[in-house]
Amino acid sequence: MFKNLPRLGLWLALLPLAACQDKLDELEDATRFTVALRVKGENLSGLGAEMHYVSTRSTLTNPQAGPSGHYTYAAAADTTYQLGEFGVYDDVLATIALRTATCDAATHPRPGSYLKLDMLVNGVVYDTETLSSTSGAQVTCSPYWGIGVGPSADGDSDWDD
Repeated sequence: MFKNLPRLGLWLALLPLAACQDKLDELEDATRFTVALRVKGENLSGLGAEMHYVSTRSTLTNPQAGPSGHYTYAAAADTTYQLGEFGVYDDVLATIALRTATCDAATHPRPGSYLKLDMLVNGVVYDTETLSSTSGAQVTCSPYWGIGVGPSADGDSDWDD
């Protein structure tokens, strides 16, 4: 009677992953993309935490500067910035940084401190990066710790790839 229960449990555990993949697959068919940046962080005092983004709105032959912004976080962050709608040829690049934390300085992220940036495209996490004391080789040490997200961060210019 219950011999299929382990299979059912595995199927139910994989169901949220399949739903997420379906949403990512929907990006391949989209021509308009609603973009938001979500920034979260804790224990940021003295680290110079910030997020910066730039965008380009363009046709194939006529790129124009789009929205941009720069935000700093003194102790903690928990904000989502709605950037609006973008097209197939548009681009958004966002970067998080800890300006006072360098590899050769005395200021390093403390255990438990982090700054995380999620780029949401059509409500789905498209790209994410985290800066923390355990960020490792992904982090640029000079002149500051910083990581970018978005199609351009990976050398790609397409939302739907």
